[in-house]
Amino acid sequence: MSEKQILEGVERRDNRCQSLFYRQHAPLLFGVALRYTHSYEDAKEVLQDAFMKVFDNIKQYSGEGAIQAWMARVVINQALTLHKLRRNRPTLYSLDDDNQEEMEDKSVAFSDTLTHEILLRFIRELADGYRIIFNLCEIDGYSHDEVAQILDCTASNSRAQLAKAKQILRKKINDFTEKERKLKR
Repeated sequence: MSEKQILEGVERRDNRCQSLFYRQHAPLLFGVALRYTHSYEDAKEVLQDAFMKVFDNIKQYSGEGAIQAWMARVVINQALTLHKLRRNRPTLYSLDDDNQEEMEDKSVAFSDTLTHEILLRFIRELADGYRIIFNLCEIDGYSHDEVAQILDCTASNSRAQLAKAKQILRKKINDFTEKERKLKR
């Protein structure tokens, strides 16, 4: 079945097409959800709610750009909504605050020394404000002005938070690679 046929079936609320569509896109979108949440359980909740929104609003997809990009925005918005409901707002300027399930995160490619799981763990260990802004800017490509609108903060606050997030991640990565280097001796 072609992507177009599956999309048409999703629009008609055909359960088989919805299931195929979900299996096709869930692994990547789960990775997106996981980057914005603290746990696999929260990520699964975000993913489920996001797919419900996608299924309800599939007609709003204009056909321009990749469907996964459109759905990733739905997932991000759902994760931010969940975060706001639980915390009201990200805590900016605070410091740092594994559990594996059957779903695999396919949103980040593997590298030699620093594995995907370790990098994801480092990102998830960031304080909420840092993690959210890092994901929005560096991974999902939002501008600081867009982040400011989404999070109701200033663009300069977004830039400062991103700089601090990168500083913390750099330290975590350097500490990890130094530890690995010492272990190999």
